[in-house]
Amino acid sequence: MVKLDGATLYGFGDSLVRGHELDYGMLDDLAARHGMRYVKYAQNGATVVPTRPSDHTWPSDNDVPDVARQLRDADPAAPDLIVFDGLTNDGASYVPALRALGTLTAGYDAAAFDPNTYLGAFECVLATLRAKYPLTPAFFVAPHHMPLIAPALQDQLHAAARAACAKWAIPVVDVYREGQINTCLPEMARRFSYNSGKVPHDGDGTHLNQAGYQRFYTPLLDWKLAQA
Repeated sequence: MVKLDGATLYGFGDSLVRGHELDYGMLDDLAARHGMRYVKYAQNGATVVPTRPSDHTWPSDNDVPDVARQLRDADPAAPDLIVFDGLTNDGASYVPALRALGTLTAGYDAAAFDPNTYLGAFECVLATLRAKYPLTPAFFVAPHHMPLIAPALQDQLHAAARAACAKWAIPVVDVYREGQINTCLPEMARRFSYNSGKVPHDGDGTHLNQAGYQRFYTPLLDWKLAQA
């Protein structure tokens, strides 16, 4: 099993890892419970597909590092554990309007990956991760159902991410199918999500509050990591 107590954890991805306005994301409770040294490289607004200058009206929105760039910029010293996410902002803003879903390649040659598609960019993330930290246990978190993304598109993105992870032998912590949290249900969104740090509930279902991450993410993360 992965040794958690006192381990060094690197977290990559978007605001569900970073923590939005509360700066409390899906891994903070896990790290605290196990006394981990937790380094957050995740950024609010981050995507798997790299942004282009034409994507956003505000230039600052194009400067958010995508997940592969977060990995490239991270400390070269290998941690004990890596956990990452990445699909929420892609589904909300990019796929399929600005980027195609894409297809998995047959092999592992990075030159064959198309970073202008979601799956091509996802393979770039996995190739970067394995090249930089070849021996570090790594886990992808498939986030919960949420109203932000159309249900059919959520299903597509989650299936694509799981397929890419299966190809690269990366375990998935599947909150989407197994987490028992679905903020498309108004009462769950009201109790366990928030929009503003000033009111840590009554949210739109995207960002969970502390109670939401502690109740639904931590147990599944602990269980999955214990199996590894």
